[in-house]
Parts: sequence; structure tokens; C-alpha cells
Amino acid sequence: MDLKKEMPDKLTLALNGAGEFRVLFISDFHAPSDRDWDERLPLAVGALLDHTGADLCVNLGDFISDGEMDSADRLLRYVAAIAAPCESRGVPWCHVPGNHDHEEGLPTEVLAAYPHCLSLRGPDSLPGYGTYAVPVMESPDSDVPAFMIWLFDSHRGTSQWAAEYGIPAPYDYTATTWGFDAGGGVYHAQARWFWELDKALEKKYGRKIPGVMGMHIPLQEHSLIPRNPSLTFMTGELEESAGIPAFNPGLFAAAYERGDISAIVSGHDHINSFAGKYMGIELSEDASLGYDVYGSDRIRGGRLITLKAADPMHPDSVHVYLKDCPGAVDFIFREGHDNA
Repeated sequence: MDLKKEMPDKLTLALNGAGEFRVLFISDFHAPSDRDWDERLPLAVGALLDHTGADLCVNLGDFISDGEMDSADRLLRYVAAIAAPCESRGVPWCHVPGNHDHEEGLPTEVLAAYPHCLSLRGPDSLPGYGTYAVPVMESPDSDVPAFMIWLFDSHRGTSQWAAEYGIPAPYDYTATTWGFDAGGGVYHAQARWFWELDKALEKKYGRKIPGVMGMHIPLQEHSLIPRNPSLTFMTGELEESAGIPAFNPGLFAAAYERGDISAIVSGHDHINSFAGKYMGIELSEDASLGYDVYGSDRIRGGRLITLKAADPMHPDSVHVYLKDCPGAVDFIFREGHDNA
């Protein structure tokens, strides 16, 4: 396995002088396809970046509500607007696609053209177009990763699942446990990819590399947190059922058995900010940041995970509320597209 082809080499991410690295996860912008986005969106991203001091911003998808913009001009202006908060601050950023994102409507290369964007299409051998790994090095001059950030395309829905597993269409899926989604989610091929690349990294560096995972649609295991709030030490809020897929790809099992994943963050459910631990791994949802889709100003924000070299399997994890960010009160409650 060629590790260089699996990971971006555009910029070097590294622990700071205190041996820490802060990752901000945000998602669900849902810009409309036929008019410009709400002007509060880039302001919200900037406020979160300033408040958290994030070293990397990971967008977990659903940039667009209808898959693509109605013109190339609107798309390019939109990408410029959402890239600006990170680019102007020199903060590296990357993304995975959500179930509302279509590659033809938001090509990875349009985002990756920005100097601080680390987004990749991922290996051609995998389904989808946004599964890859981002290393965080021990120091700026080191070529040894201290942590890995694993990012997964969670696809668009039933028809892709059917094709992947050879189930003839039409087929009426229903979620097997709890939630509303009927087919999106990470595939088993991606779980195998993680397992194989993680083992290759262990062989190359002589030890397991601790890490965290991110994807748009949550895993089935995410629903166990709000269903067992006391046993999982749940924090945050559940305001809608967890939108889990109908199939379980085995990714959580792979993460648990490898023993080097401490947290798995998802987007997708706009008014959930919960987090809790199951079998030693934190499972969380980051709440929507978009103003052109349903959401909640009360919990709007993102998930901040601080990786620590001194305690690599126990990162600090907190939901960052936009309303608590300095200056956000000046725009967060102002009427915009979502109230039109």
C-alpha cells in the first residue's frame, strides 16, 4: 500500500509546542441552489475559529441543499465565501461530502484549489469520492505522525447501498434500529480500507497511531448514546432522532478492535449536539451551522476535539456553542434567509 496516495501532502499539520492539536468539526451549511446563501454563515465559521483557536477545521458535509448550484458563477462565489474564514486566518481545512452533496455539483478540486485546503477525492478503489486520512505530525520538522484524522464519505442513499451489496431495485429499506435514514452511510469497503491502512501505519512506525474519525451520516452505534444516556455519560442535547443508516458496515467494530480510535464525530442531524462514550470511544454529533436550513440558534456550533500527546487516547472534547463566541451575538439572531 502506497501511504502517500492515501493522505494529503499539501501542508504539514503538527502538534503545537504544548503537544496539542485542536480539530474543529462543523457541518450542514445547506446553501440553496437558486439564490445566494445567508450572509451569517461565513461570520459563524469565523467566530468559531477565533473562539477555539482551531488548528484544523473539518467540514462534515452538506454544503448544498440540492446537490449543485444553478450556475458556475454562484458555485465559485459560494466556495470563495466558505473558504474565506479559514484562508484569511491561515487555518488548514478539509471536508467530506454529505448526502446532499454531489461531486458534479461541488467538485473536490474546486475546494482543494485553495492554499489551505487539504481535501482529497480519496482512493479510486473505494466507493464514493471523499474517504482519506490526514496525519498530524509530532512536530513541524518530523515525518512521524502523532495522530491520524480519518475521514469517510457516507454517501447519498438507498440506491448506492443496493448497488454496493447487489440488492436488486426497487427495494424498500427501513432503518433496522432507530432513526430515519434508509440507506446512506459508510460502506464495509471503507471499514476494510481503514483496517488495512491503520495496520500499514503500525508496521511502518512500529506502533499504533491514535486517531479520530469523522463522517457526515452517523454510524448505527451513535444512536446508542441517547438511548442509554446515563450508561454512556451523555452530554449535550438530542432534539431529533439520530439519522442512522439501515446497514452497519462494521467501521465501529474495526475501530474498537484496532484500539487506536478515541472519537467518532458526525454531522447530518441538525439539532443534535450530544456526545457520549460506548466501549471507550466517544460518539458525537456536531449540530448544524447553516442558516438556510432548519436548525437551532440555541445549540448552533461545532465539536472541538483537542488531541494531546501526553494522553493520546483521551482527547478533550466539547460542543462549542456559537452563541458563546465573542461577537456572535451581533449577528446570530439577526433575521435572514431561514426566517424568510
